Amino acid sequence: MRINDVKRFVHPEVGHLELHCQTLLDPEQSHLLLVYTAVPGSESHEKPQLLSMGAPHPVAT
Repeated sequence: MRINDVKRFVHPEVGHLELHCQTLLDPEQSHLLLVYTAVPGSESHEKPQLLSMGAPHPVAT
């Protein structure tokens, strides 16, 4: 069984993210797998890439 949904998160370094969540269920094994993806080219797709490049941490003021 597959369930699709949109989830919104606020990451402390890159801000707001809107991700599509696919929930994959295996009722025979009682396993659940969540897969989060962003629309290619969207702002939510680019922000996690900044983290992999070592985006600077925000400075408290």
